[in-house]
Amino acid sequence: MTFCGSGISDNPVRGRIRPAAGWPAIARLLLYVLALTCLAVATGAFAQPASPTAPASSATSAGCADAGASHAVNADVDEFRCLPAREQAASLRTRIENHSILTLTDDQILALMDAMKPDAFVEYAKTMIPDDAYEYSMFRQERVSGRWPERPDHMVIRYQDSPRRVYAKLLPGGAHAGQEIVYDETTDPDSIVGHLGGRLHVVSGKVAVDGPFAHAQSRHSVRDLGLQFIARTVEHDSRSFREEGLSEKPSRIELMNAHGTRLLAWTWTAPSGPPAHYAPRVRLLFDLQHTWPSGEAAWDGQGGLLELIRFEDVVPRHWSEADFDRRNPEYGFR
Repeated sequence: MTFCGSGISDNPVRGRIRPAAGWPAIARLLLYVLALTCLAVATGAFAQPASPTAPASSATSAGCADAGASHAVNADVDEFRCLPAREQAASLRTRIENHSILTLTDDQILALMDAMKPDAFVEYAKTMIPDDAYEYSMFRQERVSGRWPERPDHMVIRYQDSPRRVYAKLLPGGAHAGQEIVYDETTDPDSIVGHLGGRLHVVSGKVAVDGPFAHAQSRHSVRDLGLQFIARTVEHDSRSFREEGLSEKPSRIELMNAHGTRLLAWTWTAPSGPPAHYAPRVRLLFDLQHTWPSGEAAWDGQGGLLELIRFEDVVPRHWSEADFDRRNPEYGFR
């Protein structure tokens, strides 16, 4: 019989001196103990991982303690996973600003998103708009009074967040082409000045910033036209998710293609709409070339679209007083 690779005879020990009467029992006991010892060692060996680099069962060792031990891309994700939420948000901004994220495959980008902590998405949203003042173009379709427009409005917007100043002009191609509005909270925080398009563009008037006329074409206030509104909405909804015992992390993260552009989509599904949440379902789109979102969409509880918005050509600006003055000769106010 062989135990642990050593040969031990089954036959009783032979000698010139006759063994005492208890010797066979003792020998059998020693053999039994030796057999159990070898069995325990063998069982322990089978219980070990097949590879010394196999991931441990705990989330900590799998995510952080083994960071850098595998393929370079995986090691990068592991290192990213170990960062605090604020540092993860800063790292994501850096990857987008230096365009290194564009070199990653879809699976690698999704792995990076999976490694983000729930509050890292909120931290990113709070700083994804780096500029206080800028100009951009917007295409917007919005359901108002139950009606969905056939084509989006196209507008150019000049915006300053602090203090809040807004100028918007609706461009040809949309249903309300030719309209203009201007708002300056430093001169009149409660009113906007505007005029309609077409033949009525010669008539300018002042209306309440949150009155029925101001909301005839949009559920939003003119104060919401800046990209900062999206960041504030994410922050607001995240507090509601936490209060409801839910995660702030998007319920769905995916990559999609639109007009030949690869887009990263974050979608949050909420248990309710306003006032706790902006909408039952909200999606932000990023083109991975800029830190700010390139689009936003929202749905009601039945899956019907509430709004569909695209942002283009965001350019930082330094505005003068004249840029938010109705008497600016570049504008069509009368």
